Amino acid sequence: MVDLQEWIRIRAQRVRNPSRRKPDMETESNKADKLERQLQEDNHKTWGWVIYRCTYSSDKDWMDFMSRLNFHIQESLKLHNGLDMMESLDHHVLEDRALFEAANPITVREHFRQWVQDAPQREQGGPAMRSQRYNFCVHVDEEALQSVISGPPPPADLLGTGYVNLVCSEMLGGVRAESESGHTELDRCWMRVTYQHLMPTWYNLFRTQGSWSTEYREPPQIVTP
Repeated sequence: MVDLQEWIRIRAQRVRNPSRRKPDMETESNKADKLERQLQEDNHKTWGWVIYRCTYSSDKDWMDFMSRLNFHIQESLKLHNGLDMMESLDHHVLEDRALFEAANPITVREHFRQWVQDAPQREQGGPAMRSQRYNFCVHVDEEALQSVISGPPPPADLLGTGYVNLVCSEMLGGVRAESESGHTELDRCWMRVTYQHLMPTWYNLFRTQGSWSTEYREPPQIVTP
């Protein structure tokens, strides 16, 4: 019977462009490798989406939400032997009760568009380049928060219905034709995505220009990758 190390060695021999993190995996499929390449391409130091806290009913609930989110980020990176990418992760939380309590995604979008005007220079020392950090942000209101924390704790919630609202600043490429009728651009600038896959899965997916057009689904549908 072939032991694990021998299996990995044999598997690695079949991989054309192996990941240095996981030689038995193509680097194009390794989520941590993808993040690393994106930082290099943009000459950036940090990755991750800004999170707008739009509910202040309970600090304990918010801490529970963030703990669950961080669990799934780390577990996903761990699967790709990429925990080193946690060092450059900055899922910065914007908290201001006076500004953001009960704010809707459209209000958050307007604030975000102002924030990104100088954020790349401040954070990265240069332009935004192609970084998805500066075209999307995350909106968490009470409904989204409860969708996450009302379910079982990780990892049992992997197939749960927890979601966050992903907000798009510039919808390059528009949306699918069936989503256009009767809706304005502001109506289509956000959607519900599974929180378990927020980073790095969704983050990597939205690196591609036109991905909003491909992935957009009208709320209340929750989109899975």
